[in-house]
Amino acid sequence: MGYIDKNLMEGERVIATAHLHPFIFLGPSILTLLLLLFGGSARWLAIFPLIWLGLIYWGYTSAEFGVTNRRIIAKWGSISKHSVEMNLDKVEGVTINQGIIGSKMGYGTVILNGTGGSHESFPSIADPLAFRQKILEHTTKHLKE
Repeated sequence: MGYIDKNLMEGERVIATAHLHPFIFLGPSILTLLLLLFGGSARWLAIFPLIWLGLIYWGYTSAEFGVTNRRIIAKWGSISKHSVEMNLDKVEGVTINQGIIGSKMGYGTVILNGTGGSHESFPSIADPLAFRQKILEHTTKHLKE
């Protein structure tokens, strides 16, 4: 049971979830591989990108992003936790930022624009367009109710 499930209110249900894109593992993986293949006597330095890779994996498994029938909930971090909750009726818009690589590989930053000028961004989200679609669908449904 994750953070989102533990923090649901009575009558609230999860509509959609998102996760971080595995692309975040690429940098430390390539660095580790290069050090192991071409590091010679300095191969032991591969321990540092391996530690980095472990920390990224820890962050990857602890990150949760979800849309419920009432709000959007996000949590990331294991030791130092950061969570964001925004009621659906407070969402004014959702912006997606994707670079060339992000659009080709299917990841990007989802930015929630809330009332009062608040902005919350969630970087490296897998399939951000689908996540935005779910947010907008349920924001519209919520407003009609």
